[in-house]
Amino acid sequence: METKQTEVKQTEPQQAQPQKAPKKPRKNPFRSNKFKRGGMATLMTVVFIAIVVVLNVVVSALTERFPSMDIDLTAQGLNTLSEQALEIAKGVEQDTTIYLIGSEDAYENNQIYSSYGLEYSQVANLAKRLAEANSKIKVEFVDPDTNPTFISEYAEDNLATGKVLVKTEKRHRVLGVADLFSLEQDQTTGAYNSYSLVDSALAAALEVVNLDEVPVFTIATGHGEMLTSDNMGSFLSMMEDQNFEVKEIDLLTEEIPEGTQVLMLPTPTTDYSPEEVNKLRAYLDDTSHSDPVTLLATCYPSQTSLPNYAAFLEEWGVKVESGVVAETDTSRMAVADASGVIVDPSADYLSDNSYERLVSYYSAPLSLLFKGNNDISTAALWTTADSAYVVTEDITEEEAQNPDTSAQTLATLSSKIVQVDGSSITHSMVVFGSSNVFTDTFMGTSAFGDSSYITDLLLYLTGNDGSNVSVLTERVQTNVTDVSASRGTIDMLGWLFGAIIPVAILAVGLVIFLKRRHL
Repeated sequence: METKQTEVKQTEPQQAQPQKAPKKPRKNPFRSNKFKRGGMATLMTVVFIAIVVVLNVVVSALTERFPSMDIDLTAQGLNTLSEQALEIAKGVEQDTTIYLIGSEDAYENNQIYSSYGLEYSQVANLAKRLAEANSKIKVEFVDPDTNPTFISEYAEDNLATGKVLVKTEKRHRVLGVADLFSLEQDQTTGAYNSYSLVDSALAAALEVVNLDEVPVFTIATGHGEMLTSDNMGSFLSMMEDQNFEVKEIDLLTEEIPEGTQVLMLPTPTTDYSPEEVNKLRAYLDDTSHSDPVTLLATCYPSQTSLPNYAAFLEEWGVKVESGVVAETDTSRMAVADASGVIVDPSADYLSDNSYERLVSYYSAPLSLLFKGNNDISTAALWTTADSAYVVTEDITEEEAQNPDTSAQTLATLSSKIVQVDGSSITHSMVVFGSSNVFTDTFMGTSAFGDSSYITDLLLYLTGNDGSNVSVLTERVQTNVTDVSASRGTIDMLGWLFGAIIPVAILAVGLVIFLKRRHL
């Protein structure tokens, strides 16, 4: 049987169409861990920088408004007020302005007298701290280049960059560089040391311009005086430092100013008239005010030719002799000159203080005519050793070779007690045989004790000793190196902390940032 085969037609399977993979949801880059870590780091950096900037602005504003917040890092405390200066500032009751002549940048960056190494920024810093202590005090910078009108208003004071003008409605006081700083040469090394007087100078000026009344120091002129403000500027500055107001008068045509506690006759070379002598007598006999007064007379060996002047001094027991006092003992000579004589002060006055190297140069000898006469008493203030002698025009060569030596008197004090409203006060006359003592050569140096002695004497005689009108002058050396190091070492440390370390920190921060951004 024939089998019929059925052909089965196989259908080839159809090729499957590739299916598209489902789309993955796109990741938000702002939600990635990498962004989160980097963003957080960036945010923290921005916040940190912002905080630093804000703090810097706030601190700068606060230190400008409150200078005491600016920490004084100087070893000598140059930018810190003394207790006395702070007390004076707090006691100011009237509007007071401290004008700093010059631009603020010049002060802050020590550009004033920079060649002398003076820390003029201290002037601005302490002035601002005085203003902070009392709202009555304010500080202003006056640039002479941009404000010539202000400078012209004080033409007599010769205002220039570096000077300070302290002013109230009552009066004003001008401080120069010599009032604020002192330069002295070290006799051993030859180097110059700078000293700051800024604290006491500003405090004294503040005090004197706020006083209701100040003692007056009057200089009598009109007779060809050998001493003037040109050659005794240091002495007059010392009087101003003690808050005396210095005035000048022509004794013949002007009256002695009210409030004069010291009247100086600075070595006249022509004689006084009888009218002028009467003014001097009236001044020493005055009982209209309760303050003691002093007449200060300076002499010169040639002054014996002034009869009216000489007679007036003799009324007070003092005679100016002829000749010049000299020394035979070389150990008692000063300035390598026999007429520069070292003197001894009287133990009866200023005995609590010690003075080294009191020198009377080219002095006329003085004689005391009496110890007491009616109501006037006399005493020697300065005397020489027994080794001194007097050189006169008629001295022989033999006498000069073997002089007759004895103690000489070179300064005297005459006193008179007067009654004022039932109370006794003392008026005085002080006579110095040497005019040279009051010149800048002797008053402007610490090598001699003359300036300290004469200042203390006048304060004592006028009743101002120890009073609140005397501000102590504290000298602070400014050019002291805190760490002993060479100039090269100091420069290297400056580069290390000023540039190298900050750059290294920045580089390390940059490396860390670059590594973290790939995490």
